[in-house]
Amino acid sequence: MRVLLYIDDLSIKGGGERIAMYFLKALLNNGIDTYFLTLTNVKTFEEINKYHREYPEKFFKAWPTARWIYVIPKKTRLISIALDFIFFITIYLQLFLINRKVKPDAYIVIVNTTCQNAPFLLHGKPVISWGLTPFRKKWPLVLQNVTLRKGLITKRLILVVGSKRQKQVSDAEYRPYIRVITVGYDDKLFKYSDEEKIKGRIVYIARISPEKRVDLAIETARFLKDRYKDFELMIVGYPQSIKYYKKLSKMIAKYDLLENVKIIPQESPEVIKKNLAKAEIFWNFSDGYGGVVNYEALACGCIPVVLRNFKDQINKYGYVVDDIEEAVNATIKILKMEYSEKRKIALKCSKYAKKFSRSFFEKKFINLLITKLSNRG
Repeated sequence: MRVLLYIDDLSIKGGGERIAMYFLKALLNNGIDTYFLTLTNVKTFEEINKYHREYPEKFFKAWPTARWIYVIPKKTRLISIALDFIFFITIYLQLFLINRKVKPDAYIVIVNTTCQNAPFLLHGKPVISWGLTPFRKKWPLVLQNVTLRKGLITKRLILVVGSKRQKQVSDAEYRPYIRVITVGYDDKLFKYSDEEKIKGRIVYIARISPEKRVDLAIETARFLKDRYKDFELMIVGYPQSIKYYKKLSKMIAKYDLLENVKIIPQESPEVIKKNLAKAEIFWNFSDGYGGVVNYEALACGCIPVVLRNFKDQINKYGYVVDDIEEAVNATIKILKMEYSEKRKIALKCSKYAKKFSRSFFEKKFINLLITKLSNRG
């Protein structure tokens, strides 16, 4: 069996790239020959980098015109629509050459926008689409929308998301076709160890980019310091936006948080695990709806304080908040807990996370892929 996996960017270490890494592991562990198509050079998580070094012939870089959608700012709706059409045509044409060389049995497409699936569907092969954002329609893209609708009706297109909440906020016409498969965390790496916990340590794991709302973490730390000074916030993430990274650094200095807040501009699984293992509390104020990092934090015994969009992931294990004030109140409540109470909650969090291990994810994902290929035609 052979698949072609598409993802926009393999030059950073973000959530989508971590999903691609987990997909690669699952596919290779099940003996499935895996190829990549991407818009960028490959410089991401080491597992993918190593695969690229060993098998460079299995990586295809999209033609320059397709990359325009990624590098040209979409300042107006008209520019956005034009770039979507250019991407559609370019990828459709390039796939002719890739298909002739690789002959994939299916496509796995990791997308930010639903319309990105369209050029793959036109080649008549099954498409499993993993949505990094909710599946929504761009109404002016008539050709893409017709292609997507036909793919859903003929069951050649399968839409998958990582959380129930992400499915709920997708467009109504897509919801009946969406499957939820929780991304499994690496249960061999992320484990709870009470001995490593540092009193008052908080961690925020996110790519340094505006949509991850890292600035909200710093704002929360600012108000937390007014009421509780004995804490330390570690922000761990790949600095995708240098401009945003500099803005965050200035905020830390401006709010006199240099002793309380540290930024670690790295995001390998090992670095994430090290910082989660030491933290008592995990913050997540991102605007996303899923993310394996929430389960990694639970597995390491961190008590979550997260925005409501992550409620279905943490379940009853932690605190769901709607604003900075509620986040501060929940954090102070945890910080003031007795050691025995914090440990009791941490153990419950870790136990709950085991339901979402990588082995569980691999089984569901691979079963979906194999079932789809078996039922083809």
